[in-house]
Amino acid sequence: MHNKHYIGEIGTVILVDCGCDISSSTVHELKIKKPSGTEVSWNAEVVDKNFLKYTINKDDFNEKGIYYLQSYLEFDDGWKGLGETVIFYVCDKWER
Repeated sequence: MHNKHYIGEIGTVILVDCGCDISSSTVHELKIKKPSGTEVSWNAEVVDKNFLKYTINKDDFNEKGIYYLQSYLEFDDGWKGLGETVIFYVCDKWER
């Protein structure tokens, strides 16, 4: 990801290294907590066996402030859980 993100940004690719082979996961999402406290899930795709990939869409970055991101996976054997928390900031238009 770029070092700075802005409200209304579209097309930025988020890659999350899960640190192990997740290719057999049946659910693969990014869990997001927005600055307002709203929690959303973004459906991600598995790439190169260890990574989750998500491309930012319209309205994903619709609030200024701190965003918290965690990978979320489920497997057929019953395991499900979250990855480490990533924190990033989304700026308002023209903010430096």
